[in-house]
Amino acid sequence: MKEFDTFFLTELGEVKQDLETEMTIRDVRPGKAKYRCQMVNALVSADPKKYPDRLWPRLGRGQWVGRPWSIKVLKEINKIPEEWR
Repeated sequence: MKEFDTFFLTELGEVKQDLETEMTIRDVRPGKAKYRCQMVNALVSADPKKYPDRLWPRLGRGQWVGRPWSIKVLKEINKIPEEWR
C-alpha cells in the first residue's frame, strides 16, 4: 500500500469524492522518494478502505485531519512543457 498526503484548500465537505480530480500529492512512505510531489488525476474517498492506497488529508495551513482517506491514482500528469525538459 502506498501512502500520500495532500492539502485541501476548501472545507473537507466540499471535496469532490469518487470523481476524477486533478491534484498534487506527496509520497510519505519512508525511503529515498519520501516527500516527492506529483500532479495526478485520482479518485479519493473519505472511506479509508474504498481505494487501494492511503491518503492523509491536510487542511490549508497543514493541519492534519486525523484519519486517513483512500486514493486511487489514475495517471500522473507532467505539467512541464516538452521543450523545457
